[in-house]
Amino acid sequence: MANRLRARRFAIDSAANGPVPDGAVALYFAVGPENAYQFEQWRRPLEALATRRPVMVIVDRPDSGRLVLAGSTLPVAFARASGELESLVERHRVAAVLYVNQVEQNFRMLRFADPVHIQIGHGESDKGSSVSNQHKAYDFTFIGGPAGRRRLAGALYDFDAEARIREVGRPQLDHDYPGAPDWPDDGRLRILYAPTWEGDRATIRYGSLVSHGAAIISALRADPRVRIIYRPHPRIGKASAAHARADSQIRAALTSDGDRHLVDLGPYGWQWRFADHCITDISAVAYDWLATGKPLAITEPAAEAYRPESALLDSLPLVPADRAGDIEVLLPPQSAELAALTRHYFGDITAGASTRRFEAALDEVISRRQSEIAARYNRG
Repeated sequence: MANRLRARRFAIDSAANGPVPDGAVALYFAVGPENAYQFEQWRRPLEALATRRPVMVIVDRPDSGRLVLAGSTLPVAFARASGELESLVERHRVAAVLYVNQVEQNFRMLRFADPVHIQIGHGESDKGSSVSNQHKAYDFTFIGGPAGRRRLAGALYDFDAEARIREVGRPQLDHDYPGAPDWPDDGRLRILYAPTWEGDRATIRYGSLVSHGAAIISALRADPRVRIIYRPHPRIGKASAAHARADSQIRAALTSDGDRHLVDLGPYGWQWRFADHCITDISAVAYDWLATGKPLAITEPAAEAYRPESALLDSLPLVPADRAGDIEVLLPPQSAELAALTRHYFGDITAGASTRRFEAALDEVISRRQSEIAARYNRG
């Protein structure tokens, strides 16, 4: 497999997992393997979409391409240089390009006028990083529900939210995910602790590992009713040695308890059905969990972190660092108010509803763009 995507000139009609399809929906993934979780968020919805229209992934790094290829059935095309990308887009008449992040490399693809460009993100969140003036560069932004529309419309100047936003729910919820441990149904509570990373600047320091992590894990380990699923963010420790140390210490502590707990470094999604409670930070995990309707605790971030306007955060008391060892604070009862917020963030999430909205929105904007191209051609 290592030889299937090499740093050499792109072969115009070839891709790993099959030929480059014409008229495809392309996910543009121009980042390194450490960001694979962003692709993984959309892998299953895109594989489902591929049963009714051509879909592919475009990468500009062989290592990222090999990683995507290893875990997906989608064709993966490698195009590093601008000329190679231009040939790929124009020769194969790429219909739409999806973006799961806001990296600068996206602008290499955004220069092409014919495909419709759609920002889909990699998770619902009220964090400041979920709103960017870069949204204006895309033709459309697909968001979960009314909360995302209000967030963008309220923050961006001269942004026509009515015209450029489509609410598609959370298609990820319509799929089953492997990876759950083979734990017995022994009545113990399965607690997911999923801290986010420390951030690379003060305003996004939402990570709880240094401030809360040790106390949370100690309190949960001391309760015989509890099994812990510890899922650290893939980027934890990238910007802070203190967070890297805290992560290592928590992993060692949980491993010392034998097979009672799990250090979860595998696929994401099975936790939603498997776990009973979730403890997390201000991150997309909190909003994923919200859709389950099950109890949720969110940690209070560092004082310098930007505290966004948020219906969820305003409805839920955040766990301060000095209460991180209080089991009653960590494991609140189920809240009907949280269940009511689900529609605000995701709209209708009954089985299959999000997938239908996502695919219908794609059909609509692609059809519109193709009509515009045809009209331009006829005028010429």
